[in-house]
Amino acid sequence: MNNERTEHALQLQLRKKQSNLAAVGLGVIAFGVWSVIKTVLYTALDAGGALSVHAGEPYFLLAFWILLGGALAVDLALRVHFGRCAIAEGRGEKRKPGYIVLALLMTVFSFAGLAAGLFMMDASADIESALVSLLVEISSDVLLLDMSVSAVQVHRLTRTITEAEN
Repeated sequence: MNNERTEHALQLQLRKKQSNLAAVGLGVIAFGVWSVIKTVLYTALDAGGALSVHAGEPYFLLAFWILLGGALAVDLALRVHFGRCAIAEGRGEKRKPGYIVLALLMTVFSFAGLAAGLFMMDASADIESALVSLLVEISSDVLLLDMSVSAVQVHRLTRTITEAEN
């Protein structure tokens, strides 16, 4: 009887973690799309900023937009991949844990980039805009971290339940 209760409690905990994993996976995708939109709009509307210095150099601007588009496409593709893997695992499908490692690496690099950006910010920067952008990026990184932790917990609970059944 006690063993059945323990197994039932583990099943409930697994379903809760899977539900969280699926929700966080959707959030990772949403923040990825938002990040692309924000970056494109922020860069395109940067009147009088860094790009205006190169306004007369069409090849520079073309190269800039191609590189920016490529970087954003890779970032979005990774976030969509991570989110889809998390959603699938949240629904009970088996996934290899490689996406968790990549998501953790992306989180570390993103936090490092945020820290570097803070040190490079000058006094003339629009503080309100920079603060909002910083908070959104931190939220996105925390979601990636939560997704990774939840995925590891789902893997462990699944292994524990499988061992208990055998």
